[in-house]
Amino acid sequence: MAETSGIPSSLSRGILQPRVVAATLPTPDVLQRGNGSSTSSSGRKKTSTWRTWPSSSLGHLVGLSTIGLTSRYLSRRSSKNTLGRQPVALRAGGAQYGDEFVGDEVDADLVDSLKQRTLEALDLDFILERLQGLCYTATAAEMAVDPHALLAQSPEEARALYDTVLELTQLEDADLDLEAKLDIADEVDKCTHGLVLEPNQLFKVSESIEALLRLRNGLEAANTRGVEIPSLLAYCQDIDLPDRLLDIMLEAFQEDGELSLKKFPELAQLRQAVRELEEACSRTMAEVLSSGKYSAYLSDDGYMQFGGHYVLGVKPRFKEKVGRMFDESRSGRTAYVEPFEVIEYADGLSKSKKELERMVRRIYGNMSLAISSASEDMKRCLKAAALIDLARARLFLGEDMEGEVPKVGDDGIIQVRQARNPCLVLRGGKKVVGYRLELGTSSQCLLLTGPNAGGKTVVLKTLGLLALLARCGIPIPGGEAPRVDFFEVVLADVGDMQTIVDDLSTYSAHLVASRIMLSAAEGVGPRALVMVDEAATGTDPQQGAALARAMLESFLEMGARVVTTTHSNQLKDWAFQDERTMTAAMEYKLGRPTYRLTTNAVGESHAIETAQRLGLPTSIVQRAEQLLSDDQRQLLALQRQASAAEQDYVAAKLEAEEREEIAKKAIGDAAAKESDLAYREKEIAKMEVSLKQRMEALQRQMQAELKARVEVKERQFQDAVLRLKTEAQKGGSRLRIVGDALEDLRVEFKAPTDQERAEEKSSIPGTMGIRDPLNVGDWVVVLADPPWHGLKGQVEKLHLAASGRAPQVSVRIGATGKLKEFYKTELKRTQAPPQSARKLKKPKQEAAAPTRNYSNMMF
Repeated sequence: MAETSGIPSSLSRGILQPRVVAATLPTPDVLQRGNGSSTSSSGRKKTSTWRTWPSSSLGHLVGLSTIGLTSRYLSRRSSKNTLGRQPVALRAGGAQYGDEFVGDEVDADLVDSLKQRTLEALDLDFILERLQGLCYTATAAEMAVDPHALLAQSPEEARALYDTVLELTQLEDADLDLEAKLDIADEVDKCTHGLVLEPNQLFKVSESIEALLRLRNGLEAANTRGVEIPSLLAYCQDIDLPDRLLDIMLEAFQEDGELSLKKFPELAQLRQAVRELEEACSRTMAEVLSSGKYSAYLSDDGYMQFGGHYVLGVKPRFKEKVGRMFDESRSGRTAYVEPFEVIEYADGLSKSKKELERMVRRIYGNMSLAISSASEDMKRCLKAAALIDLARARLFLGEDMEGEVPKVGDDGIIQVRQARNPCLVLRGGKKVVGYRLELGTSSQCLLLTGPNAGGKTVVLKTLGLLALLARCGIPIPGGEAPRVDFFEVVLADVGDMQTIVDDLSTYSAHLVASRIMLSAAEGVGPRALVMVDEAATGTDPQQGAALARAMLESFLEMGARVVTTTHSNQLKDWAFQDERTMTAAMEYKLGRPTYRLTTNAVGESHAIETAQRLGLPTSIVQRAEQLLSDDQRQLLALQRQASAAEQDYVAAKLEAEEREEIAKKAIGDAAAKESDLAYREKEIAKMEVSLKQRMEALQRQMQAELKARVEVKERQFQDAVLRLKTEAQKGGSRLRIVGDALEDLRVEFKAPTDQERAEEKSSIPGTMGIRDPLNVGDWVVVLADPPWHGLKGQVEKLHLAASGRAPQVSVRIGATGKLKEFYKTELKRTQAPPQSARKLKKPKQEAAAPTRNYSNMMF
């Protein structure tokens, strides 16, 4: 199958996700069939309900029926038959071939009938049904199935329709807020005729007005953001409603459909009064019943409401003692009386309810009057919204067909690289074969030849549909950069033309159709596209071919573009001779059609092979071969020989391809092994690099660990030296550090001599000796001369002393916090002071030494 091309990336962007209801296409004359499923190229899920339409839809377009969409989106209303064609009723004696088929009046009727028959024959009704299913608004849905409103009337109009479609691709989802049905045409018409709408109808109109404003605001916001959408903004200009209507309708209803109390505060007051009076009536009635005041007069328990009044069931003879009677039972045994206690409340309640009802009716009347006054504005807004909705439906339909926006000219040219039948694409299923089609550039006429059931008619219909889609502004499934010019006249002679004119034979109806097409194409030039299926059939082959050639030549002399299918050898010969005509053949291989199109070629009909392939009895096929002329039998034999040779060629080709595949596989295996070897070599190289990196990292780690261990040993050595020095300080000059290595370091103590012991004795009674233990943090009493005598302090530091001398000690005096140096022999150990006084505060700066002598003072 030929490859298909999708919609451009800019066009495949979905704006919204509507639900689609698809109809089943009438079976075309082609063996390509689908399963009826479809998926959008943009990935939009279609939760659709498939419906099968009867075969009679071939004779009627979508205007004869309605499509039921999901209620959330659109409920279709019945529309008039805009496409349904009725045969032209001619004068009596239709079987007589005479002047009754000639005349301007008859021609005008026949032209209209042929145009409608053309739309049916090309299956445009199926396309429009799908377009309708993609519309949200009711007006757009009605327009979608009306080709007279849908088809552009000029190339400029067709290009404008495509411009709008392309503008939609630039929008974000939030820019196009259009999901409401806007189905309020009937309500607007009722107001125009002076009717007051019901509350639910006014609520519907209010919602539609708000939806219209959201649509306009969203598009204007996109334009403010810098999105170029001139065509959509032109539609927005028509969405403009008078202030009087907006003032009364906007935010006029709550979500439940009731009038908004915020919008109409006077309603809130009256409703509050009604509620209060109802509560008062209920409360009063309950009090009356609980008091038992009228219990002897009652015929029934409880109370009821009667016409807005609260009444009791009372025995008739006591009714005047209870209150005001409103009614009595049929038997006359019970009178319904409103008690005296509740009459005032009930009258006030009745009055308030009437006033509330009058106010509500006045608001509804004002709303209806405002809608009536703005009816033309409303219709204009609805139409503008419908045109926007219809443009969006065109975009979505183009996405479903993987379509492209074509170039639309005015020269009668069709150039497409991968033209696919839109109906077959929408049906889904098997892949649709694409054709490269060209008309109007080097040739005016395309003559399609080939076998029966080979797809000629599908190609013809595809060309006609592409021309109609271009006029409708719908992206076409034609591959990249397609061109489909504007064709003012699109007429097709396809199928049974007896449906055009009553009481004529098939060939006569074709002749009448040909005359009408000649008349319609006259003066139009290249804007006319004429399609004739199976030209030169239905009569004597020689005369039919001559008439068909003369007719085709007339179309070409007018400048029209012509597409025709034929099995006539005379027409095939003529097409080769006439430079204005290009031939094309449907491919036929291995005894069956492939549905591919080959240009500048002529195809055979293969009638005998087709009959045999489709299961006609062998005896009949053989008899048909016997009845052929010698030349025809020779031609048939040659065709079979060619087919057999082709089969042999295909078989040889397949065998060669298999061998080539085996060779390719062997080459691939060798390449894979080579690639695997190269991969392994790369992996080994990577492993070597990784191993080298790991070794280097390990060396760096070992060096770091060694350095750390050395640093630890150094710190241990320093700590040991510090401890030794401290011990030496504690022991005085008799201690010394001996040893060169850390492990050999030790402290030696030299015993003092008797003379040294005498010198070391303290000169101050009660003080410490040089060798008495003293540690940092110990508390001492100073026994030195005043002014420090008797002060207590805490040892902060021990100093080394020269041999035989008492070491000095730094003491923080507790009273002043001053740090003072004393000899160890001037201090005496003492107990620590209480806990609160243990921590001595250091002064910010050392105090100056006292200038007075305090030795004579008592401490």
